[in-house]
Amino acid sequence: MEKKNLIRNGEIVVYVDASLFSRDVVIKSLYWYGDKFHTQVSAEMNAYVVVLKPMANAAIKEEDLGYYLQKFERDIVDFSLREVVNKETTNIRELLVAKAFSNGEFDEAPPGNVSDAVGFDPMSIPINDAR
Repeated sequence: MEKKNLIRNGEIVVYVDASLFSRDVVIKSLYWYGDKFHTQVSAEMNAYVVVLKPMANAAIKEEDLGYYLQKFERDIVDFSLREVVNKETTNIRELLVAKAFSNGEFDEAPPGNVSDAVGFDPMSIPINDAR
């Protein structure tokens, strides 16, 4: 039986499907709610149960809880997508960092002719190669 997200007794209760969203995604999503809500996370069968209880000093009205429920549902999708992109681009980021800190060890001239459609000739700039 699928459990539905709900608002009860002034708290937001969200059931996050553990087969779709990782623990890290849930925790990263909750980080942004820490200034307004006391957060609780527990594991139940194949779901994470998230309870968001408004902090006393946050002045969140009962009628605003629906907004925060929808926002959290969007945020877990957002952070899940970020996790996918992060995994897919790990190699590229590592190569960029290696290149950035290589001190010119792997610098090569780009293949082909460098030109500008406006007529600027970048090859006319003198290069002071102090290597």
